[in-house]
Amino acid sequence: MSKVIYALVASIVITLFVFVPAQAQDIRLDYAAPVDFKSFKTYTWKRAADCRYPDDVTDDILRQAVDRQMNARGYQRVESDDVDLYLVYHLAVLDDAEWGSFNTSGQWYGGGVNSVAVFTGGTTNTTTFIKVGWLILDLFDVKGQKQVWQVSAKKTLGDGNDPKRMQRNAEKAMTKIFDQFPVRPS
Repeated sequence: MSKVIYALVASIVITLFVFVPAQAQDIRLDYAAPVDFKSFKTYTWKRAADCRYPDDVTDDILRQAVDRQMNARGYQRVESDDVDLYLVYHLAVLDDAEWGSFNTSGQWYGGGVNSVAVFTGGTTNTTTFIKVGWLILDLFDVKGQKQVWQVSAKKTLGDGNDPKRMQRNAEKAMTKIFDQFPVRPS
């Protein structure tokens, strides 16, 4: 019987290690397979029409994280329209909540004829408001006038009050996103 319990516990632990980290960030990728990404050298940022962008701090954090990844792959950002690629991002920042609960182990005392029944211990509940970002990043071939790469990712950015935490989360997200980029740094 103990072997069955051991096997059950082991399978649950393995399942948690395999599936829980995968849920931390959801990345979906699509790109045009016959495109030679090595022929692209320069890019510039473009804004999507009819798209609301986040506050300046969040916008800068995301764009700088992408710029670092593009630079690491040999692409040069240029502030003109005479480039190989247009880079466009769409971002939805949604307010979400995380709930937590902590219970101190309590005991029941008393209840006899001449005593008062008492429960010691308690539960503390917390609610933390966080921001979850859903990012869509598109690369467009300027000369070929077509989309060549798109990735979408969902990630918790932070509570909005700590730009350094948001920057760390953005860097982690961009690293994972660009790990799937068709061209590896040389």
